[in-house]
Amino acid sequence: MCLVDINVVKLTLGHMCKNRLFFLAFFILCLSSLKAQKTISLNSDWNFQRLTDERSGREIVNQGADWSAQYNIEHVNGINQTLAVPSETLQKERDQLARGKWELVSLPHTAHMEPQVVLHQWQGICYYRRQITISKQDAKKLCWLEFGAAMHLADIWLNGQHLTQHSGGYTPFVVDVTGLLRADSPNELLVRLDNRNNPLIPPGKPVEDLDFCYYSGLYRSVNLIIKNPVYITHPILATEQAGGGVFVTFPKVTETQATVSIRTQVANSLSSAENLHVRQSLYEWTRARGIGHKVGSIDTPLLLRTGESQHVSQQIAVENPKLWSPDAPSLYVLRTEILRGNKVMDAEDTRIGIRHIEFTKEHGFVINGKPLRLEGTNRHQEYPYVGNALPNAAQYRDIWQIRNNGFNIVRLGHYPQDPSVLDACDELGLLAIEPIPGWQFYNKATAFTEHTFQDIRDLIRRDRNHPSIVMWETTLNEAWPPTEWKDQAVRTAHEEYPGNQCYTSGDAYGYEGFDVCYNDWAEGFHRANETTKAGFIREYYDWEFGGHYSTSRVSRGQGDRALVQNAWNAQWSHNRYRAQYPWTAGQAVWSMYDYNRGYADNVCFSGTADLFRLPKFSLHYFRTQVAAGMPLPSGPMPYEVFVCSHWMEGTPSTLQVYGNVDEVELLVNGNSVARQSPDCGKTTQEYVSQPDGGNATNLEFPPFTFRNIKWEPGELKALGYKDGKPVAEHIVHTPGKVSGMNICYFESGVPATRHDLLIVYVRLQDEAGTLCFGENRMEVHLQVLGGGRVCGPQWKVAEAGIASFLVATDDAATLRLKATSGLLTSVSRIKLR
Repeated sequence: MCLVDINVVKLTLGHMCKNRLFFLAFFILCLSSLKAQKTISLNSDWNFQRLTDERSGREIVNQGADWSAQYNIEHVNGINQTLAVPSETLQKERDQLARGKWELVSLPHTAHMEPQVVLHQWQGICYYRRQITISKQDAKKLCWLEFGAAMHLADIWLNGQHLTQHSGGYTPFVVDVTGLLRADSPNELLVRLDNRNNPLIPPGKPVEDLDFCYYSGLYRSVNLIIKNPVYITHPILATEQAGGGVFVTFPKVTETQATVSIRTQVANSLSSAENLHVRQSLYEWTRARGIGHKVGSIDTPLLLRTGESQHVSQQIAVENPKLWSPDAPSLYVLRTEILRGNKVMDAEDTRIGIRHIEFTKEHGFVINGKPLRLEGTNRHQEYPYVGNALPNAAQYRDIWQIRNNGFNIVRLGHYPQDPSVLDACDELGLLAIEPIPGWQFYNKATAFTEHTFQDIRDLIRRDRNHPSIVMWETTLNEAWPPTEWKDQAVRTAHEEYPGNQCYTSGDAYGYEGFDVCYNDWAEGFHRANETTKAGFIREYYDWEFGGHYSTSRVSRGQGDRALVQNAWNAQWSHNRYRAQYPWTAGQAVWSMYDYNRGYADNVCFSGTADLFRLPKFSLHYFRTQVAAGMPLPSGPMPYEVFVCSHWMEGTPSTLQVYGNVDEVELLVNGNSVARQSPDCGKTTQEYVSQPDGGNATNLEFPPFTFRNIKWEPGELKALGYKDGKPVAEHIVHTPGKVSGMNICYFESGVPATRHDLLIVYVRLQDEAGTLCFGENRMEVHLQVLGGGRVCGPQWKVAEAGIASFLVATDDAATLRLKATSGLLTSVSRIKLR
């Protein structure tokens, strides 16, 4: 990123640049200031070998339908064994590597391409190898290898020398390789990964007993960072409590003035003391234009002795700040420069959002002085086939879809997700709850407990400057760890993030040490907040409707009746739990997407969208709870209606229509059959299993339930009215026979790019272009003619009229696809940015 103030460049050139020689000299001067820090991506040109092919042979025993079956909690007292790999094991593996064949791969990468339904996830040993070439000038500087994550026990060698071992598949680690990189020949970086079950590495629970998959591989980015000997430290490498790197807080936030407080750690590895100054410059930022207008700056002198590091505290006052909130996610870029005279020794850009948050039982969640009811969902970061190995664009698409369908908060269950996820949350105005790795498992062994506390520190050090994060989930999900562990976890978080803007969260059950106490779970539909703290319902609408056999767990291929049931369960429980506001600040559905599990023989179908991001009726329900005019990523929310039907033979006579309107008229083949106001029936304490025209009294926009609607083939139209005028419509047609196909992809705010991962849909259509929703048998073949490759199977059976594929793009300008099914053929060309 350019470290020169472009506005200054333009002004200087306008007054002084009279000839080409001056312009060239000035441009070279600007470029020299960019050499303060290099960040070199090492994501390409890796060699890969998988040495073992291990899968659990244990028979999968599905959980039951009763409440207690949800909890398979393990508390163990594991031995404090070493994680070191025996030398004889390494020698055997080196012999295998010598005999094996290396595969050329790029990051993010999964060590094993899984099937769509993961019954026994691959676990074992794999190796990655890469050559690193460096100039003589850079070899004399500070050099760090930064790993975004590696699953989940990683050993690192450079030129045959073992450098470090890192345990934990979801947190970053940094290796100092200063002085170890040769400039006269390529350097070999070797990474050994072991993702087998290990009770000392959180989450700790064996994957065959877990409710999600660990997956495998070097699935996040790896960078080589090159620094001058006077430098800004790395928050992970520095291991400084509440320090290291650049840490930004906001002690004062009002609509007229805000204080941006910056704490920067600067180090000097030169052999002499240095007279420096630390310059902070604050700029407005937008996704469309990047860095814009400068709004403030400060310059502070610093004397740094040889071998010394110091934290420098500075403040910038901002007049009339653009405050960050879900409705207005305004962002700034803070440019931190370390200067010796006029020379920039180091520089970093930190993107921030100015905001102030508060949780209380009296007002729930408050941001910038305004109460905001939290409407949320949970998200696993997996994709079909590739598991966790997602590029940034794919992560962004998920966040865009979540925010664009009315949710304002996401719980990133149950582990730290990729930094690009939080970048997207920052940009799109999606609040986030970020947990440490954990699920129904606690190990009393010191190695495990110390690991969990380090996870908290690393989590906060990595992500503390993201305005989207409003809760740090410092617990082991559903594990009931002992009180002394929870006390230490909360203390650790507040040590790393001092002040009143660090809100920890976790399961309560009588414990009030968390800053936000999740509402207790109990048999049935009870979600009581028994504490004196603000509450939050972290999961709802799934397990309480039948456990493992929940009626919320449906696939799109099961048809309209199942999708209506899924959506009704969402509405019924959503309406019930909203009544507990504001003491319960909000709630999050489980889950946004269907996902794979370790202990079950099928995909968990609890999502409001499926594994391939195709919406179920419930997602439309949540979207239509947003008032017209409210800002969403796609623009202001329009007036919108959605009829829960594909209008096929066998359609139930009771139909629901969702909409943020006053009235809805239902028309069949152009004939009006009913026009009515929103549902106003009573809210029941006991569960009602089907739409009843009630259970909507606490909703922003109750649905419209129509009874005794007679089906006839043709067109069904829902027409929405506001103040007596038609403002929205949704039309569905009875599908005919399949006569064609259409190829499209899950764009969700990000058009296809080079080196992308796309979910590609082949839609089966009748001659009028209507989706043949009832088609669940036709086989479709997808062929990539150029610009990429299919990840996973190339043959898929359509589900609800759509065959979904995963396609990785390469560096070509166009992706060319061809779909065939019997005599049907469709060809598509997708331009790649």
